[in-house]
Amino acid sequence: MSFPKIEGYIVTEKLGSGSYSTVYKAYTKVGARSIVAVKCVDKARVKHSGAAIDNLITEIRLLKTLTHPHIVHMKEFTWDDRNIYIIMEYCCGGDLSKYIHKYGRVPEKRVLYFLQQLASALKFLREKGVVHMDLKPHNLLLHKGSDGKYMLKVADFGFAQHMTEDSLRSVRGSPLYMAPEMILGKYDARVDLWSVGVIMYECLFGRAPYSSATFKELVDKIQRRAPIEIPPNSSISPGCLDLLTRLLKHDPDKRITYEDFFNHEYLDLDHMPSKENYNKAVYLIKHAIELDCAGRLSEALEAYSESLRYLVPAVGVETDALRRSALAAKLTRYMERAEEIKRIVKGQYTYRGPQDPVCSGQIEDSYEYNNTTVKQDPTIVEPNTDKTQNAETKESQDINADESESKNKKEKPRGALSRFWRKPVPYLNDKDSSITNEEKSPKTDENSELCRIT
Repeated sequence: MSFPKIEGYIVTEKLGSGSYSTVYKAYTKVGARSIVAVKCVDKARVKHSGAAIDNLITEIRLLKTLTHPHIVHMKEFTWDDRNIYIIMEYCCGGDLSKYIHKYGRVPEKRVLYFLQQLASALKFLREKGVVHMDLKPHNLLLHKGSDGKYMLKVADFGFAQHMTEDSLRSVRGSPLYMAPEMILGKYDARVDLWSVGVIMYECLFGRAPYSSATFKELVDKIQRRAPIEIPPNSSISPGCLDLLTRLLKHDPDKRITYEDFFNHEYLDLDHMPSKENYNKAVYLIKHAIELDCAGRLSEALEAYSESLRYLVPAVGVETDALRRSALAAKLTRYMERAEEIKRIVKGQYTYRGPQDPVCSGQIEDSYEYNNTTVKQDPTIVEPNTDKTQNAETKESQDINADESESKNKKEKPRGALSRFWRKPVPYLNDKDSSITNEEKSPKTDENSELCRIT
């Protein structure tokens, strides 16, 4: 097979093809050999199709302006006598359609993970006044890093456009994922919400709601608005079911609005796993510990609680076993400490002041869980009794002898309360999760199993 010659790039393999274009994998000739995907459009095949030319111009124009973590990034475009080339970032995990075909029904937790990323991209497009109009699993690419973590990216903006009154007449998109109102040729931006519902349904149940043996059967179901049934053996959560059924309303006026979609409690976009949200969790945990040690327990409880809303989703999507185990252990301690503060505030414990060992996490960053020392990453170290005693001795030398003697005579807490005070709160940092390393260097990607140069 002969590959196109593109200045500055070496083409290595064919990834796929469409009506007017072919997509290739390539890498740069100079520098770090960055891997890219090249959409090659044959000029001879589009020059007699006004619609194809319009779609191509639209795609290039939009990709030049749409920069978002969950939208495929266009690096550049160029051309020669025969072809037009759109150079894009390479997503080595295939597309969502292949993922569904490989794994069948996708676990709900993973569906939510993908759905949050898709919703994040749609929220950005909504702010730009752009409607995709061809959302389907084939157009949702997956980048898989060497850590095994997937990132979803919206691709193929050939049918996308800024919505105007003049754009509400033509039928665009793929019938299986097309909103019913598009058949009538009169629609608006809400068509993307229907498509999201169909994609969500297919991920959960392994097939689209209107899957049909023939195209005629499919069109018939769409035109008569056949009821969409949830498989009787499904076991999805109430929140998931609520969002799914509200997306798949045939009447766009009864369909969930964009605002309600983005703010849906199940989707919870504000706390979705991301580098930005993980950094918020790190900040809030440090702030909570500072407030805790300062004796400002009500404020500390609020900071702990808010940080957990960011941290729990991050633990759920962590793919590295050691990182996940370490994060889960720290998460458990933060939950325990939040409950302890609640009991203190309610008067069930007597607070002994910021000098208590609860703040020794600033020094040791270690703790025990279920009577077992946790030592699962470099930021969690095994408690060393001698080291602790030496540190306390050194500290006592800087204190007046009388105060030190008085302090040593104080009654020590006993029983459960004593064990409680001996469990310092560990710090959280940006090395605890691979979420902070979403953007991989070309070298890292090339060494991964799926992304290596061939």
